[in-house]
Amino acid sequence: MLIPYMTLRDPKAAMALYEKALGATTAMVMDAPDGSIMHAEMSIEGEKFMLSAEWPGMAEAPTGRSPVNFMLYVSDVDAAYQQALGAGMSSVSEPENMFWGDRNAKASDGHGYEWTFAQQVEEVSPDEIKRRADEWANANASG
Repeated sequence: MLIPYMTLRDPKAAMALYEKALGATTAMVMDAPDGSIMHAEMSIEGEKFMLSAEWPGMAEAPTGRSPVNFMLYVSDVDAAYQQALGAGMSSVSEPENMFWGDRNAKASDGHGYEWTFAQQVEEVSPDEIKRRADEWANANASG
């Protein structure tokens, strides 16, 4: 089992956002002596993730955009994306059908992490994915 562990500057605000924007539920919170969050566990549709406040010398929140982002398969990308925006997340990319058969959208949580919403909309064979990927790469090549 792989469980993501996030470090946040303001984990209480992030947790409130995740509950409203992503439908996350909180399983447990362990407060630090200074009132910050030492450790918390949340889940989205049964998938657990953990988080804490920054701990100098041990863990720091991302500055800017984290190189790690999260992907949620949902039953309705457009609705999940609109819920996230309505709860305070900002748009990174609007819902779009992708060449590999998913419909994707992406939102930023304002805490350095991005969340991709995905929904399979078509079955695409490996050969067709390759053909479409090559076409996409050629159309998007710089130069």
